[in-house]
Amino acid sequence: MARAFTLPDLGEGLTEGEVYRWLVAEGQHVREDEPLVEIQTDKATVDIPSPYEGTVLRILVPEGEVVPVGTELVLIGEPGESPAEVAPSATSAVVPVAPPAAPVSGRISATPLVRKVAQELGVDLTTVTGTGPGGRIIEDDVRGAAAGGAPSEGQREKLRGVRRVVAEHMARAHAEVPTVTWVEECDFESIDMPMLIATVMKACSEALVEFPELNARLEGDEIVYLDRYDFGIAVQTDQGLVVPVVRGVDGKSIEEIHEDVVRVADGARQGTLAPEELRNSTFTI
Repeated sequence: MARAFTLPDLGEGLTEGEVYRWLVAEGQHVREDEPLVEIQTDKATVDIPSPYEGTVLRILVPEGEVVPVGTELVLIGEPGESPAEVAPSATSAVVPVAPPAAPVSGRISATPLVRKVAQELGVDLTTVTGTGPGGRIIEDDVRGAAAGGAPSEGQREKLRGVRRVVAEHMARAHAEVPTVTWVEECDFESIDMPMLIATVMKACSEALVEFPELNARLEGDEIVYLDRYDFGIAVQTDQGLVVPVVRGVDGKSIEEIHEDVVRVADGARQGTLAPEELRNSTFTI
């Protein structure tokens, strides 16, 4: 009997993911634990293996779509089998094989980013028809409503993968982080230039110890003063900007920091970093 596989809970409070790339095609035989699909979250790209062996009968979510946890991704069964009846999936007790249902009446299905875009453009989401999975309102729906159906101008390319994540993070940062500009001149003549980044990181860690207000974040109506010094390092890769994390900068020498910077930068460019190496930084260089 055909079985549906749904997007699993990826942990870390993540509630959705982008189907970045299918590693199989319809009609292809897939073995248990064979890589099935690449899922892009706001933390990393994760390879999801097939939970069972069989033939890929139908791919239900195209590449580039962002869907919530529990969404049916693919049907797997026997060659030539009709997917009219589907067994419970590997990640969900009951998986109906029906077109995505319309959202519950009166309830707006949209991500916080889409809601923010709607607010900025003055669009009432109750008047927008969602074209995303399950009737979900996506950003294109909001911008189309704001344009009043006017013809679009210029060439358009959908944000996907790392670019989408970076854009969302930048938009959220501009909305939530106070903007302050400070200009200072420094004499780096005596600095070994290959060690420049590590030297700056060490200096920043000492400054943050002296001024803990800069190593803090807002949570609700509270300021949380952090007692760890884990620095994110912006690294340009073929997939866009990635920010791996060097842990415990305050307790390391400049040479040790430099070794960690080289390691995580190489891992970012090669796409080999573990998810935990890309999150929970306290300060970014």
